[in-house]
Order: sequence, then structure tokens, then C-alpha cells
Amino acid sequence: MGDGELAAQLMLEDATEQECTDPDTFKRGVQRIVDGIGLGARGSFNLESLRIGDVLLEVTGLIRTHRVKVEPNMTTMFTAIIVLEGLGRQLDPTCDLFDVALPLLVA
Repeated sequence: MGDGELAAQLMLEDATEQECTDPDTFKRGVQRIVDGIGLGARGSFNLESLRIGDVLLEVTGLIRTHRVKVEPNMTTMFTAIIVLEGLGRQLDPTCDLFDVALPLLVA
């Protein structure tokens, strides 16, 4: 199971109630999106080359198509990420989110 399929599985399991019409196709769809991101050798999230908002729009499209119920906090997180991406792109489009966030997450 790839990272995208695992992420999809976690979304399916996280909801208290689920109405997904085709879990396997949903998982493959999320995997396709993850594979298409092309993070490079280091797995960088450079704001100049990666459009996180576009990726999240694709994921929410799959969520809607397959009737996957997600918890409200996930929707809030998606919105926050999109806002932060826009702000970060205005401040420093060459910023690598992993380089900035990793020390904060590990601490």
C-alpha cells in the first residue's frame, strides 16, 4: 500500500460514519494524486513548484465523488493549509515547507 492509499484508508477509518461507494477506487485515486505531486528526491514542498491548494481540491473532489465522510477538523485543516500556502507564496515563494516545519514538529 502506497502513501496515498494509506492516507485514503485513514480518511475512511477516521469518520464516525462512512458512506463511501467504492473504497478501493477512492484509495487508488488518492494514490494517483500523491504520485502526481512529484516532490523530487528530497521530498521537498517548495511553494514555487507545488500548488498544495490544487492538490487539496483534487482530494476534495474525490471525497465528494465517492461520498467519503470526513471529520470537520479535516475540512478546517484543508482550509488552513490553503490560506497558509497563499500567505507563504506571497512572502517567500522559494520557501520549503519541510525545512521550516520539520524542526517545529520534531521539537
